[in-house]
Amino acid sequence: MVDGKSFVLNALKCVGISRLSVSKVEVMEGSMKGKHLVITCSLTVNNQEIPTHALIDCGATGIAFMDQDFARHHQIPLQELMEKTQVQVIDRRRIESGDITHIGKVGMQIQKHKEQLPMFITKLEHDPIVLGLPWLRLHDVAVRFASITITLG
Repeated sequence: MVDGKSFVLNALKCVGISRLSVSKVEVMEGSMKGKHLVITCSLTVNNQEIPTHALIDCGATGIAFMDQDFARHHQIPLQELMEKTQVQVIDRRRIESGDITHIGKVGMQIQKHKEQLPMFITKLEHDPIVLGLPWLRLHDVAVRFASITITLG
């Protein structure tokens, strides 16, 4: 049985440690916003090279995504999916732009690395390409967060 004093003392020690760690580190609001992990790349479509960039997103469960306006602008050949695919955002709500119905297959180059990559076509807000967790796993990507660099395995 725990007496009232011991319980309060132990609880204060736990709170005190947390309070001590937080009070010693001053967190500025601006430093809470990090830079996104974005890499330069190029796509090859119909023997034309398209310089662009891609967001690395380890929370994306598809191999890769391409913005539908980007695909239309660059006349990326599309194939209709046999079954449409639902996309959910971080809180598991369905994405407002609707289900994915098409895929585009393009050549992608990142520095000396080249590959043929299928990309789901959807409405992306800020980046033309998003590379997801399956792509990161496929290439055994190592991320150096301090320097914001990636290395393909």
